[in-house]
Amino acid sequence: MRYYFFELLACPECKSDNLMLYELNVKEDKVDIDPEKIKCKEKCAFQKKPANEVPIDICKRCVNLDVIDGIIICKNCGRWYPIIDGIPRMLNDKYRKYHEDVELLRKYLDKIPLDIKNLMKIPELGK
Repeated sequence: MRYYFFELLACPECKSDNLMLYELNVKEDKVDIDPEKIKCKEKCAFQKKPANEVPIDICKRCVNLDVIDGIIICKNCGRWYPIIDGIPRMLNDKYRKYHEDVELLRKYLDKIPLDIKNLMKIPELGK
């Protein structure tokens, strides 16, 4: 998932756009995109601050970054959504693949800070 895509997302449960991104695996992948055309409008997920405070030089670097694995947390309702293989899985519970969520958590659980874990509703990780 490209950082500039993040500000287009909203929580499917509560419809809030008050989301937080926690990156677990980021890869640089050079693309031929003019950063001026896709510069974030409101919030910069890469710098985690308002977009108007981010210089275009940072945007030039950001367009080449791809979040491969990560977590999106809704600050409004507390739901969390995985980013797996660069794809944000923003699905309601009835459409989620529980085993994929568990697999991501098992892979990165020791790398997720406690404050982020406390925001998430983590499922029981049975064997």
